[in-house]
Formats: sequence, structure tokens, C-alpha cells
Amino acid sequence: MELIEEINLPNGLKLNVFDLSREIAADTIKAEMAFKVDIELKESFFANREDYLQVENIFGGTLTYEHKMERAFVQKEKQNAVREELINAFKANSLGYLSADNFAEKLALAMLRDIKNNPYKYQTGTESET
Repeated sequence: MELIEEINLPNGLKLNVFDLSREIAADTIKAEMAFKVDIELKESFFANREDYLQVENIFGGTLTYEHKMERAFVQKEKQNAVREELINAFKANSLGYLSADNFAEKLALAMLRDIKNNPYKYQTGTESET
């Protein structure tokens, strides 16, 4: 995983672009790009402390937004162009969303909603049976 670009967003967050591409065969690669934004979890995102603690207990103090884009069986001579195409498509479609002032809060609330709607996904198995 190679960090190839860092973009400081207007809302204070930083988008990191990683190249995860790898060779498939002698003359082809799988072009894969990962886009990540780390977000500091803040209690002010939530209506109450209980919701904040529920998210913090599962994800810790940092939430991560991650999106991957890929294209398989790319000819090696076209790999740079395909990588640029993937990066440009992501920027065109997602930078506005990631740059929104309330993006961090929306992500935190989406995580909380997922915890409440799918609690089985977040069970640790450490609770003792009585």
C-alpha cells in the first residue's frame, strides 16, 4: 500500500489516496485505489453522551471513511492512465461530499445508526451468560 496523494479538505479533514495495485499476470495488473479519511470522534456529534460512548466503545476515538475503486486485467502499459482515471472519477464524484462541513458528524451518526440497527455485527462475545 503506497500513499500517493494527500488532499487537505476545506472542512479540516485530510483525504489520503493509496495505490493498492498488484500484478495479476506477466502483462496485466489489477489497478486498485483506496481513499481514506480519518475523523476524530467528538461527543458534540451526538444528541447524548450514551450514543457517543456506544460508538466510541466499538470504534475508538477515530472513525475511518474508506472507499476503494478497482479495475482488473489492465494492460501494464495502461496502468498509469487507469490509476489517474480512477482517482479523477473519485474526486469528481466524492470530493464535494467529503468536503461538506457536516461530513464528520454525518459519518458518526451513520455508524451509530448501524450499531443500533445491526447490533449482532458488533457483539464481542465477551459477555458472560447468566
